[in-house]
Amino acid sequence: MRSYRFTQVDVFAEAPFAGNPLAVFTDAAGLTDREMQAVALEMNLSETTFVETPRGVGAGRGDVRVRIFTPLSELPFAGHPSVGTACEVVRLGMVATVAPVTTVVLELGVGLTPVDVEVRDGVPVAATVHQGPPRFGAEIPVGEAARVLGLAVEQVGAAASSAGDPRLLPQVVGTGLEYAVIPLRDTDVLARVQLDMERLPGFEHAYAEVYPFAFTGADRPWIEARGLFPFEGIPEDPATGSAAGPLAAYLAAAGLLPSGETRVVLQGRHVGRPSHLSVSVRGAAAAPDDVLVGGGVVPMLSGELRL
Repeated sequence: MRSYRFTQVDVFAEAPFAGNPLAVFTDAAGLTDREMQAVALEMNLSETTFVETPRGVGAGRGDVRVRIFTPLSELPFAGHPSVGTACEVVRLGMVATVAPVTTVVLELGVGLTPVDVEVRDGVPVAATVHQGPPRFGAEIPVGEAARVLGLAVEQVGAAASSAGDPRLLPQVVGTGLEYAVIPLRDTDVLARVQLDMERLPGFEHAYAEVYPFAFTGADRPWIEARGLFPFEGIPEDPATGSAAGPLAAYLAAAGLLPSGETRVVLQGRHVGRPSHLSVSVRGAAAAPDDVLVGGGVVPMLSGELRL
């Protein structure tokens, strides 16, 4: 019988039982790809990570290699798994701890990904993942976005901040993974989203997975968003760092998020897991050099898997 230790943490959380739960297997040596996928399904969380010995050489070598699995498939990148796994790597002493920030370089499917881990009194408490420069894709017709979300046309693309910014339109944006960033009129409309499951496959094939958002009208959180990914086995994700990054780039390109300014995105309220994702960009707003997404990490439990 083989034994594998794991820990579970709440990511983008400010308290226990909030944020997005993540299972981290910090020594996955000996697990096959098929077994990793089966374990992720068994854990039944939005993602499970498996830490392996890095494979890179020289400048292409990270501190650890990380595999990320949803219950149904492997991902080349994801936000909350990167943040949570980096904190666990530091907590377990797998890299040398440096206060107040320890940078961990993860070997992911998208390549080397640095994560800055905040350390207090020798303990990792939060982390920020560098998602690199964004890619701006196709604009999405408002009617198509409205229909797939089960909304009226006038409820989509009318988001405005408290400063009275101009009308925003849906667009595909990516930082590792691509998402259909869809602005909505307000958070009441966001709460009424009902995916049209017949239209959704065609929409995702043409554009990307949907990530609707609305301004809250408050300073913190500034934005509320929802991650709706039923075809990944995740009806609603409590927090989606890989989508919050594209959202930050989208807002920066619209002139709403100045370089170096940090704002907070709320997600998960509708599934009882309030999550707070800090987002910012570096470089020119219209074409950022880097997009950053971070938040708190709360250790919750540990266990042992036996195969």
